[in-house]
Amino acid sequence: MRCYSTFLDALLAPPAPVVLADVPAPTAPLLVRAARKSHALGARALMKLQAPTAQVEPPAPLTPAQILASTITKIAKASTHADTPHRAQPRIMHVIGSLAAGGAERQLVYVARESQRRGSVEARILTTHAAEGANGHYLSLAREGGVTVETAGATASAASIKLFAAEHHVHALLAALPLAYRAWVADLAGEFVRLRPNVVHAWLDHTNMWAGIAALATGVPHIILSTRNVNPSHFPTIDYPDFLPWYRGLATNPRVQFVANSRVGALDYAAWIGIDPARFTVIVNGFDPRACIAPTAAEVAALRSTLDVETQRVVLGVFRLADEKQPFVFLDAAAQILARVPRAVVLIAGDGPMRPEIEALLAARGDNRIRLLGRREDVSALLSIASVVLHASRQEGTSNTLMETQALGCPVVATRAGGTVDAVEHGGSGYLCDVGDADALASRVCEILGDDALRERMSTRAKAFAAGTFDLGRMVDATLALYTNLHIGERAS
Repeated sequence: MRCYSTFLDALLAPPAPVVLADVPAPTAPLLVRAARKSHALGARALMKLQAPTAQVEPPAPLTPAQILASTITKIAKASTHADTPHRAQPRIMHVIGSLAAGGAERQLVYVARESQRRGSVEARILTTHAAEGANGHYLSLAREGGVTVETAGATASAASIKLFAAEHHVHALLAALPLAYRAWVADLAGEFVRLRPNVVHAWLDHTNMWAGIAALATGVPHIILSTRNVNPSHFPTIDYPDFLPWYRGLATNPRVQFVANSRVGALDYAAWIGIDPARFTVIVNGFDPRACIAPTAAEVAALRSTLDVETQRVVLGVFRLADEKQPFVFLDAAAQILARVPRAVVLIAGDGPMRPEIEALLAARGDNRIRLLGRREDVSALLSIASVVLHASRQEGTSNTLMETQALGCPVVATRAGGTVDAVEHGGSGYLCDVGDADALASRVCEILGDDALRERMSTRAKAFAAGTFDLGRMVDATLALYTNLHIGERAS
């Protein structure tokens, strides 16, 4: 593993012993020999990139964030468009951390699979972590669609190492990066040199950072950074201080374009980065009807019996048990609903870091009508027994759960969080309430539970709304149109 980053380490620090324990035995000597051969040329290129400029007086000390922003900006400005082979089917390289059971991972596989089936592009997937075990949840879905899936730096042939060893300008650019990021970027850069994609389409913040700079360093003509929510500063548990300077540096290069899956997300990211919102293309998520099939009546009856909810009105929550999903607001609303609707029961499908806190709270309340089901593989079946789905999130992109909920004809009561304002038709497929307003959420749920005719109207409208708004073909069409608008084959600035 880590073939290209190991090579780069050997190149940049040849006197030090190189750890090759994770590199396939036949490849290790090749890496060291190639690094030694490339060292002199690479060092001269690095000196040229880092040559100091004349100054009248020493500059004021820079903060770490300023240093990183300056480094990324220099790399972005030094990047040149490499010659990429002309192909009848442009090669699109989708890059993401893994193929775990996440919303972005599912959307990526949908795009890659459907565009590959249409034959207009060659879609490939490159992960930074091996797509196996839990990290390979969608691997079979990708392969069934004829999409090649590889892990960056996992293996490297002699020919691949030779190609990467010749890229002295790339080595110099990557050498300027902080050590904490260099390995991730180097392994992606090695794959981009080997495969010469026409477009690198990265997904999610960390991968956007690493793949974006690797693509610029190796001269990939077109680079798309896909964001899937509002900007990460809204999420203290997952925010990273280097995200902002990295994004700002990448945005200085005109070959970099941005995609968001909601209007709110696009505007939020653009304001945070400090760029024109026109740099963003909004492509709303799509859902695959084949993965959203309602269970039979017998299956519904069996599930109700298993969960001991044969006659109850089910209020369902499907969300990660994390702060941004506001589980305590959800529980406050749930308590009000149960007090007003004796036949109701609240089920929560999902897991996450806040589960111990939620379990402790429920144990203290002593009400067994709110049940944690944990992570479930039968979400479609759960949605089919629900009278209404409650969603109390504080921040949201375009929720896959809400798409599928409505596709199965279940009304939604949700907060006006991020992309949810476009994902639910207020008064049609459900209701929208202000973020954090547990009273309003509870009242709207009780309104639906107490009016069967209203629920039936919303159920019918939800199916039509989901089919018209979140059609998978529309999402793939929009993505392919984005690639077409890049004018692949023409030299970028």
